[in-house]
Amino acid sequence: MNKPVMRKGKYFAVAAISILCIAVIATAGCTGKGQTPMTEKPTVPTPEGTAIQPGHLVITEEQNNATIPVKSGDQITLMLPENPTTGYTWNLTTTPGLNQTGDRYTPSDRTGTLVGSGGTHVWQMTVTGTGDQAISGIYKRSWEPVTGNETTFRVALTVR
Repeated sequence: MNKPVMRKGKYFAVAAISILCIAVIATAGCTGKGQTPMTEKPTVPTPEGTAIQPGHLVITEEQNNATIPVKSGDQITLMLPENPTTGYTWNLTTTPGLNQTGDRYTPSDRTGTLVGSGGTHVWQMTVTGTGDQAISGIYKRSWEPVTGNETTFRVALTVR
């Protein structure tokens, strides 16, 4: 009975393909851009599904306690993490020179199967006033008293 003979070339090909597969798996995800530098403007879809236009400022929790220059007529999108499934929501206040034009919450888990998962609360505003304006909020359960240990958010806007 004749035994099948595997040639050295086939061993080499199998070994080369195996090494290539291991290298691809080991380096997966290592070639991305990494964190976006703060100098780049994020592209956030607006409710209408269009990209952010000039004169449209996106503010996130990273700008907490910042002072930001704006112009009258500028559009602002404020995006803060929130988890209403646990009772925690933002109680947001603005000065009279900011007109709120939109308010929505988007859960991170779109399937609705992850109990307790949070999401992002998004507010849209238009700068209508002059001088110093502000956005401030407190993150807490509505039925609990304010203790001073709550997470807070504040941005000062200087209308130029």
